[in-house]
Amino acid sequence: MAKIWRSVLGVLSICSPSIGEAETEDRPSVAPADMQAVTPALARYTDDVLFGDNWENPRLGKRDRSLITVSALIAGGKSAQLSGHLGRALDNGVTPSEISGLVTHLAFYSGWPNAVSATTIVREVFDQRKIASTENAPVRMSPLSLAPAQKTPRGDEVDAAMAIAAPGLARFTNEIVFADLWRRPDLSPRDRSLVTIAALTMAGDGSQLPSHIDRALDNGVTEVELGEAMTHLAFYAGWPKAMSGAALLREAAEKHAAETSMALIVARRGSGPVSDGPATRFTGKVTVSAPFEASAPSRLSGATVTFDAGARTAWHSHPLGQTLIVTEGLGWTQVEGGPVVEMRAGDVVVCPPGVRHWHGAALTGPMSHVALAETFDGKAVEWGEQVPEVVYRKGPPAEALGKDR
Repeated sequence: MAKIWRSVLGVLSICSPSIGEAETEDRPSVAPADMQAVTPALARYTDDVLFGDNWENPRLGKRDRSLITVSALIAGGKSAQLSGHLGRALDNGVTPSEISGLVTHLAFYSGWPNAVSATTIVREVFDQRKIASTENAPVRMSPLSLAPAQKTPRGDEVDAAMAIAAPGLARFTNEIVFADLWRRPDLSPRDRSLVTIAALTMAGDGSQLPSHIDRALDNGVTEVELGEAMTHLAFYAGWPKAMSGAALLREAAEKHAAETSMALIVARRGSGPVSDGPATRFTGKVTVSAPFEASAPSRLSGATVTFDAGARTAWHSHPLGQTLIVTEGLGWTQVEGGPVVEMRAGDVVVCPPGVRHWHGAALTGPMSHVALAETFDGKAVEWGEQVPEVVYRKGPPAEALGKDR
């Protein structure tokens, strides 16, 4: 946490002319002509710092940066910049349905007037891009199911805070905002948290930020991503609001860590989110389920990975090594330069730090294992190229696969 806090404050506290000094000749200027003519220094900061340094920082993905930027602009009523950033958001992978859901969400967190004003600009951008109305989020959607940890209603907290003074507000908060809006699938819970935090930071609403930072951490936004979000918002909400938000982030994250460190983590077999292994990192059909991440100061994380017959990882390495616990089936693994070794249910395989290796199912059937690794300097894995078929098939001969070792 201290490392993240120092990183956030370091970026927010310093903006000297040396930042972004290196010119990027192959990147065209995004600074408007008026800016270049009237405030050339601002134009340079726009090109070199805002878009050249900040937007290119991989600690927060460009899709997330677009969600945050569009949310801040809508919450702040900054319509002049909204059109360009909506186009950038679409280019960065935000879908029309998600933009539609974002505007709806912000009606509750930044007020109906800001959201209604934004709809005109969104429609203009959608018309320019020939985005059909059928791509917008529909009126009614099947609600997302709540995770076990979220099934305790927040109604008691809301009622205690406002039921006596404003019973109607308490009812709308419980029945509409938390029970309906937050469960609409046009935005994931993680995205809703980012959108909400951006809007609250833009508005300078520090009283609501801690609870939503806590919720964001529960919804899968990492402390590093939240710190980078505050850094990004400094450019759009202003340094004072971002500095205040970063201070609240530190307090809320430390409180969240203290509370979660006292709780058991149970990643049930087959539990979600269940995702397919991306084709850039795996060959064949691979699914990942029951992901978990231990609380700080632990750096351990992992998941259950299931490989269909013949499926395997690409070459990869882990800065602090990796441990595999085979739960079902028969698999193969290999460190670079070594033989292909079989692994069976009940086996524990430990790969040394920094050593390239691969692992997957044998040819005869599926295999599942629990994969464990630790993070070092913000990274848990370094991916390489795919394992060629000729390398994979150097595993034990097919006739020997069913025999006892």
